[in-house]
Amino acid sequence: MITILEGKESYQLNAKKRQLIKHSGAEGENVIVIDASSRTGFSMEATLNLCSTISLFGDRRVVLLSNPYFLKSGGSTSEKTSRSKKSAKKTPAEILDQYCLSPNPDTDLIFLCDGYLCDKRTKEYKILSAHAGKTVSIITFSNPSPWEMDALIRRELDARGFQLSQDALEELKLRISDSATEFYRTLDKMELYGETQFDRAAIAGLVSYNPEVNVWKLSDAFVKGNASTTMETWYELREHASLDVYGILPTLTYRLKRLYCVRRCYEVGMSMEEIKSRTGQGFPDKDLDSCGGHSSGWFLHRLKELAEIDQGMKTGRLDGTSSLELFLLRNLNHGR
Repeated sequence: MITILEGKESYQLNAKKRQLIKHSGAEGENVIVIDASSRTGFSMEATLNLCSTISLFGDRRVVLLSNPYFLKSGGSTSEKTSRSKKSAKKTPAEILDQYCLSPNPDTDLIFLCDGYLCDKRTKEYKILSAHAGKTVSIITFSNPSPWEMDALIRRELDARGFQLSQDALEELKLRISDSATEFYRTLDKMELYGETQFDRAAIAGLVSYNPEVNVWKLSDAFVKGNASTTMETWYELREHASLDVYGILPTLTYRLKRLYCVRRCYEVGMSMEEIKSRTGQGFPDKDLDSCGGHSSGWFLHRLKELAEIDQGMKTGRLDGTSSLELFLLRNLNHGR
């Protein structure tokens, strides 16, 4: 069998890889991992010759191509120059197509695309997908939607008997940032922790600090008028050496601009599908829930203030840190 494992959710992807290897029954030297991440040193012909070799003792074999370059954008094995008409030598793509027609039943060939989706424009992917459902299986591990992520969190926490306080649950969701991979890694840490009940402090200690996620936490608390969480997050960001106001301001501006666009589209009567198409946001209803009841005009005024801070920083007229802190305090005090 030939299998493509692709996607950004590395934890589940690698779990599936281990499951496939175990199911095949191949062990030890019969599990062959080949680095296919670059053209240098990789040969499609040699690899498929290895796959085609019949085992004298009927042993199962797994050949795993790690991060094949020819399934990435711009990484096709096809040569730019055309072959001579007199040449009978087959191209790597043609060799792959021939193998897909009749793969060795004693060998499982796995294309492991860890952390990325295959480029569907490559000749190799087109060949493999043409055999999908016959000799090729394509398994994709995509980022879950917010609703799927919520269901996954509830299901896995219940299955392991973990109990989280409400603020701990919110902290967990914030820090994993809708990543199933990060969630499963956190579950592994929670298993090692040896407890079943977790508060916010415990979750904060278990899950790695992510400054960019904290900027989103800052913006959400700011929009909802939560002064305590806004300023607490602001001081956490200031203490984190890898992110200063030059890193905070663009992300905060992007977040408010995104909410403005969704809110404005909603105000003029667009449907959720129309908003999704116009703004490119996958879940506009989630963004609307995050608007805190503000009008698009409120967001527009805040964006104008942030633009003035940005220009003041560039010209040297304003100190970015104090100006952004005053921006937060002023608008939190004024409310809506």
